[in-house]
Amino acid sequence: MNAGRSHPQTSGRCGGFALRRTAILSFPVRPSRVGTFVIEPQQVQDAKRALGAKLALRRRSRGLTQADLAARVYSTRSTVAGVERGHQVADRVFWQRCERLLDTDGQLLATYDEYQSLRLQFDQERRRARQHARWGETDDDLPQSPGGVGAATGQTASSDPTEKAWSTDLPAAPMPGQRLASVTVDPALALHWNEMLQLLAVSHNAFGSRQVYGVVCRELPIVRHYRHVAPDDLKPRLLAVEARWAEFASWTADSLGDVGAATHWLDHALTLANRAGDKRMAAYIFMRQAQQAVDRSEGTSATGLARTAETIVPLTDRDRALCLIRQAQGHALRGDRPRSLTAITAARELVDRATGDVADDADTIGRHCTDAYLRAHEGYCLLRLGQARAAVDVLEDVLNGWPVDYRQDEALTRGWLALSYVATNRLAEAGAEGSRALTLAAATASARAMRSLRQVHLRLAGTTTSADVTEFRNAFSLVESTVKL
Repeated sequence: MNAGRSHPQTSGRCGGFALRRTAILSFPVRPSRVGTFVIEPQQVQDAKRALGAKLALRRRSRGLTQADLAARVYSTRSTVAGVERGHQVADRVFWQRCERLLDTDGQLLATYDEYQSLRLQFDQERRRARQHARWGETDDDLPQSPGGVGAATGQTASSDPTEKAWSTDLPAAPMPGQRLASVTVDPALALHWNEMLQLLAVSHNAFGSRQVYGVVCRELPIVRHYRHVAPDDLKPRLLAVEARWAEFASWTADSLGDVGAATHWLDHALTLANRAGDKRMAAYIFMRQAQQAVDRSEGTSATGLARTAETIVPLTDRDRALCLIRQAQGHALRGDRPRSLTAITAARELVDRATGDVADDADTIGRHCTDAYLRAHEGYCLLRLGQARAAVDVLEDVLNGWPVDYRQDEALTRGWLALSYVATNRLAEAGAEGSRALTLAAATASARAMRSLRQVHLRLAGTTTSADVTEFRNAFSLVESTVKL
């Protein structure tokens, strides 16, 4: 539920996503006049349908219904149906589980990897076509030295994994004192990247970080490049855009459980926001740092960072409510019930006022701070304060009307409810709720939800022979051992 937002690696450049032609030869392509492959949109769609048809065929040959398959690979029937019809493509973890269950001798995974290679080359070609349309010939079209951009200058590759994520075919950032050639940069690029970020946020909220993080890491160096070559009057706008992309990279890394990358990107985002003079974004980043402190159970640090965020610049109602929620969580971690509940009450007044407006203030960053988000975190605070029964009441109520698009936060909230059930000795319900949360956490690759579910798993050990508890604990052990989050 975070609009400011929570990578697989292959060989080559462009953020680890350059493609080998041999990986896609099972799909028909036609060469262009300059000798590169040109892929039509219909070919990508046909490949997606062929992949889904292969799954349906193997499923039926095993006598399984779509619901049977979904239950055994920790997915949903609607996802299996969408995949088989060619309307969607699940992530690689889904196909790995199907491969193990259906024992296709590697055929399903191979077909999935071929489709991904085809789709990624299609995306790369369309990106280059857009660059041609806007700029004419670019550095992407020029011959590269055998060892890549750095080989000709004797540069060595960085060992920093976050630096590898920045590797692209675009020119490197300028050295201190180096002047760049004058280039006309379309001011509409800032709007384009903001709109693209909104679309990625929607995808991230619904489907998780696994694919989104790679897209962000590939796009950030392109934003950085055009920011470097932009005229001085456009640089602040592009700095602000880059800051928002870096914050989103941090959020997706957080969701994947990569603490080092999440910290790196958030620190970088703060540097960019300060250089851009974007005080609202700087305040938002302090709020996000408070959120990271909550995840580390550092209550004092969380409240301090959230208070700092409030002092930088006057905030919109939803953004200020987020700061108060972080303060409430920090107080709850310290066992300070009066201050925690006071902060929640103040946040509720702000959210109610924002919800009553015709539209959010244009400067609002945290549009995800809705009533459902607030009440979920109220339940978290009550649980931390030892009021598990009150937490159950709040969390059960909010989940009854949970927004369908916010699956990652739903997994987290259901995990908190499962913990609340354990604390009130409602163990069978804890197991059942834990299983629901686990399905969502695995589907969205939510490491944050998995941390809560690990607590549920440990607290249920040896407590009961309930079928719901046994099913959850067995499923959690399987997911934790087979799914890399």
